[in-house]
Amino acid sequence: MNNKTKKKAVRIALTCILAACLPGLGFILFSCGDKPDNAVVVSELPHIFPDYAGVVIPVNIAPLNFRVEGEVKSCYAVFAGTNGSSFSCSGKNNIRIKPGEWKKLLADNAGQPVSVTVFTRSDDGKWTCWQPFTLYVSNDPIDSHLVYRLIEPGYEKWHVTGIYQRDLETFTEKPLIKNDMTDYNCINCHSFCGGDPRRMMLHMRATNGGTYIINGKNIQKLNTQTEQTISHLTYPYWHPSGKYLAASVNDVKQFFHSVKALKMEVFDMESDVVIYDIENKAILSAASLITKDAFETFPSFSPDGKSLYYCSAPALPMPKQYDSIRYAIHRVAFNDAHGYIGTQVDTLVHNDKYSASFPRISPDGRFLMYTETGYGQFPVWHKDAEIRMIDLTTSRPIDMSALNSDDTESYHSWSTNSRWVAVSSRRDNGVYTLPYFAHIDGQGNPSKPFVLPQEHPDTYDYSLYSYNLPELVNGEVSISPYAIRHAAANFPAEQVVFR
Repeated sequence: MNNKTKKKAVRIALTCILAACLPGLGFILFSCGDKPDNAVVVSELPHIFPDYAGVVIPVNIAPLNFRVEGEVKSCYAVFAGTNGSSFSCSGKNNIRIKPGEWKKLLADNAGQPVSVTVFTRSDDGKWTCWQPFTLYVSNDPIDSHLVYRLIEPGYEKWHVTGIYQRDLETFTEKPLIKNDMTDYNCINCHSFCGGDPRRMMLHMRATNGGTYIINGKNIQKLNTQTEQTISHLTYPYWHPSGKYLAASVNDVKQFFHSVKALKMEVFDMESDVVIYDIENKAILSAASLITKDAFETFPSFSPDGKSLYYCSAPALPMPKQYDSIRYAIHRVAFNDAHGYIGTQVDTLVHNDKYSASFPRISPDGRFLMYTETGYGQFPVWHKDAEIRMIDLTTSRPIDMSALNSDDTESYHSWSTNSRWVAVSSRRDNGVYTLPYFAHIDGQGNPSKPFVLPQEHPDTYDYSLYSYNLPELVNGEVSISPYAIRHAAANFPAEQVVFR
């Protein structure tokens, strides 16, 4: 697009905005050839999917392509930057932005708002100019990649599933490992050390079973079941030093509801928290984390590595009292020099009416984000599940209503700069979990979330997979899927010890 055309497109948008402010002006006349002509200005925002109106976006995010809902013969959009680099684009019922123009627009307008004006043409050839909406371009970049498992939202069986990485600056998606390469086994619970793409772990269950720890090109395959622990390692979290992994060991069960509004419950018959010493291939724990009178689960370390957070609830008869169990969030000290777990337990989150899970500390150490639901420790199937957060410096709860929806918000992960979170949400249809991103400012205030952008706006309509455990990673994971497949098929699982 040449400068003359760009200026004309911006003039269209500005005229539309001006007309919206003048109640006596019902339509606008344009002289722009095949551009919107005689557009009637309306007071409503355009109906688009995904909903990007008023969102804060990273300066390095991929283009926010969208479709216009309703009976639309064609559409046209003008992106007007505060500091220039404006452009326009058109389509039948969707707007697909040229990556080069988008990248320049964001770079030139970092820290500034961008106005988007949408025009639609009906079957009778008449144009409508909708009210412009704003994109706020943050100076804070988001980590370049998101890693997630794609899985059908079934209950008892799976077919093809895999762990994938998506470049957030483009639309490139690559598999890290797919289970059609490993005899269609279960692959789950991927985790990264401080967002480092070189240090990763994942589990495989059934065929090729084991915990796989990846350090650069090196892969370890481990059997983490011992006589002293309930199960293999389950829900993991890395120590920032890379020397330890905290994990729960769980006797996990599920059952199905007979009422339409509820689908299923996932619960523990018993559970403990342990720490795995990677160098010595040994599982460590303490009396405070292995108890018969409490269920402990979902551990995570503080960014300085000196504290271990976890969820705990008094042990109740399960599944008989599945809807009476309430988990709190506790903290104990951890000495990484000796692998010593403290004995004094501090309670940070406790509420007799609600249950807390997935404690995650922002990398700057200031905020504790967690998921709250009415009961239990597995909120993915709970419609009432929402994200909560407290300021650890003041113990002040932060209003997270801007981030939550009327449906499930569950798993979440922080970006390495503490300014973005990826959140699992079922707000779109109540069945499929999709990854949403929200900006967190210096005081902990969240912005309106936006869904992971796709090259084609209809992608989510035709996808039959949920995005499970979205983890932000500050680079591309370079390990080859074939290296993981080779380790799965050929490496014996080394037995770890309990110490």
